[in-house]
Parts: sequence; C-alpha cells; structure tokens
Amino acid sequence: MPADTAPTTDAVLVVPFDGLVDLDNEEEAETALFTTLDRAAARLVVVHVRSRIVTPDALRILLRARTRTGERGTVLCVAAPYPVARRVLHLSGLARRLRLAATVPGAVRRASGGGGCAHLATLPGQRAAGRTNAASRRGARRVPRPYLP
Repeated sequence: MPADTAPTTDAVLVVPFDGLVDLDNEEEAETALFTTLDRAAARLVVVHVRSRIVTPDALRILLRARTRTGERGTVLCVAAPYPVARRVLHLSGLARRLRLAATVPGAVRRASGGGGCAHLATLPGQRAAGRTNAASRRGARRVPRPYLP
C-alpha cells in the first residue's frame, strides 16, 4: 500500500493509502502503513486515501494510526479526494477526529488550525455545477440529503 511515500517537506509526510481494505488484507495494509509511520520523523502525517470506498476495516486502521502517531506527538490528517469516501468518514463521525480534507494541501491547512469541515462538495450555497438555488440565494441553510447509490 504505502510503498511510494512522498515527503513534501521535512515536517510533512504524505502516505498513500489505496486499495480496498477488507478482512483478507487488513493486517497487511495496517503493517505497511505502520511501518511507514514508524520510520517517519515528520511532525505532520497526511494519509492520502486514494480509494472511493472506505470500509470499516480501513476506518479501524486509520483510527489506530491516529492513536499511534498521537502517542509520538505527531499530527495525523486524512486527505480523501473522492466525495463518497469523505461522506463515509463524515457519517461515521470520524471526519473531525481524523482532520479530514479533500486534498493534501487542505489537510495541511486543517492541521495548522485553518478551517472547519470545508471539504464537502463545494462552497456554501453552490451546487456541484456552480448553480445556486433560490433557498441558498436567500441565505437559507441547506439540509444535506442522504446519499443513495
């Protein structure tokens, strides 16, 4: 999994986390991630989730990685470019705990105290295609609809 780690600076390490994690490969994925984390001397680790699907097994690995890095005084953030993956992290209640962002630069900003959960799909009041509806133009709060595949 995280074989091709890419340090962006001395203080930041980006670890790719891809593939579907299930019971068959959970231990292998966790070992690969933890080996990379244990070798890193970075103050900030960004786990770049490059899969559209985030399974409960992957969530457990990310939580254990957060605990492990926290014990060493390292900050762990998660960057997930796919909206479905971010939605799973949000619905599981782990978005804040894992400092979720849509991009790696966004995760670095989140770690430095910048911004809340601005990773959802678009800017407030905009649809994905850039259009606004009448309610958002009036300043009404949009209620998120449940995700139905």
